[in-house]
This record gives sequence, C-alpha cells and structure tokens, in this order.
Amino acid sequence: INFIFQDMGIMDIYHYLIDEISDPRVSDWPLMSNPFGVILISLAYLSFVLYLGPLYMKKRKPYALIKTMICYNIFVATASAIIFYGLLTSGYTTHLSMGCEPFVISNDSMSLSMARWVWWVLILKITELADTVIFIFRKKYNQISFLHVYHHTVTLFLAWITCKYAPGGMWTFIMMPNCIVHVIMYIYYLCACLGPKMQKIVAPWKKYVTRLQLIHTDIWNSAFRVICSYTRTSLWLQRSCNSITGFSRGIEKFRKRCLQNHMCSRRISIRFAFERNSEGQGDGWMKARSTVFN
Repeated sequence: INFIFQDMGIMDIYHYLIDEISDPRVSDWPLMSNPFGVILISLAYLSFVLYLGPLYMKKRKPYALIKTMICYNIFVATASAIIFYGLLTSGYTTHLSMGCEPFVISNDSMSLSMARWVWWVLILKITELADTVIFIFRKKYNQISFLHVYHHTVTLFLAWITCKYAPGGMWTFIMMPNCIVHVIMYIYYLCACLGPKMQKIVAPWKKYVTRLQLIHTDIWNSAFRVICSYTRTSLWLQRSCNSITGFSRGIEKFRKRCLQNHMCSRRISIRFAFERNSEGQGDGWMKARSTVFN
C-alpha cells in the first residue's frame, strides 16, 4: 500500500481508489460513483442513534410500533430470501464454486446479474439501520450495544466496498449465508412480535438463533482464509474490517461468558447504553464507560 501511494497527492489517491481500481460497470449506479452518499447515511444514522433520537424521546413515552415491526420483519426476511436466490442463481448454480473464485470484470449477463444483486445487498444493509431506529422509538436502549451500532455501520461500508471494487467471485459467497441467517433471524423476530403466546413458543429457539449467528461469523472468517489471494488491491480493507469485527465479537462473547459463569476474578465490562443519568441529564443521554470490578 505504501509503495502504491508513494509520491501521490490526496487527490491522486482519491482518483486512484475511486476511479482507477474500481469496477467501471457500477460507477453510474446510485450511491456508487463516490463514497460520500454512504458516508452521509452512516453519519445521519450515528447522529440519530447517539443524540437526536434520544433527545426526541427524552420526554416521550415509548411507542409500541407492533404493526411497524411486523411489516419490517416480513420485509427484511423476504428481501434477504430474494437476494439469496439472486446471488445463488447468478453463478453459483452454474460455473462458480464456493472456494477461491477470482473476480473478473465481464459484461456477460451472469456477471452483471451478480453485480446488481450485490448492489441490492448494499440497499438492504441501509434498510437494516432501521433496527436501531425502532429500538430508539421503543426506548429499548439496553439493546443498543456498542457492537450493535458498530456492526450495522461497518457492514454498510463492507457492502459498499464489495459492490464498488469486486461485485463477483469469492467476495459474494459470504453474502449468501448472511442472507440465510437474516431470513431465520427476522422470522424469529416476527414471531416474537405476535404476542405473549407466540413469544413463549419461540423463546426456546433464541439460543439456537444466537448459535446460528456465531456459525455465520465462522463462515465469514473462513471465506477470508489466507490461501485465497486478493484479486483487487483495495480489498485489504475488507480483510481489515472483518478482523476488527471478529475481534469485537470475541470480546463481547468473552465478557458475556465471564458474567454468566462467574469464572473471572476480575472482569472488564464495556458498556455502551442509554440509561438515566443520576445528575439529571435524562433517559436519552449516551454514556460510554468501562468498569473493572472483582
């Protein structure tokens, strides 16, 4: 990377990353000509989650939003299933394997179809930011962890990077298990919205949904195994973001395991949640703190 950027100015680097090494087929698509659209969306999301949303809900009662959640969960589950089918039938049922498939820029119908479905993955990731928005309006602040916000923000950029630089080959395989997991997750969330009776029925399945998410993470990590050589220069960002995500999930799992099993004499709990401030700052004040206790 240092060798590539040597003796290049800021605008030269920008032109190199955005124009020279990107996929020219997607450059005219919505949100794909430059990263500013996705950056603005993520900044708007973070601004709402960290400040504007809690400020709006400060003196208001939580909204129920039952019908909204039912419609939203049906939409995301259905969209995830459709995108899975689109990705699968755009090469994996014919000539693509699930191994180290190189990315090749081609204008044949199958390759263009794959690129279009990758773009729809990006749109779906933008839609899924509504998860946190719903939590805000329902004042479910305990569900808005640091990892939750981090995950939604990073996956949005990962989807954009993939669509911009490599909407094909092995970089699309990891999207398929993600779609399947999301189908199952949002069907579970849908059932949980349908009243106390249904909640009791699906409650025993919660642990299996969690395990499925962890298995999906392992599949994600395996897709980036070192024996696969990167076919696009800029995709080292994918690997870096993926490593950070895995590390963060590992910390979160370790913390929860320590708290549940009482096996750690000293535990570090990193909390990133909305809670009432004893000094009178209100329900919506965001506090990020680290507590060490015995």
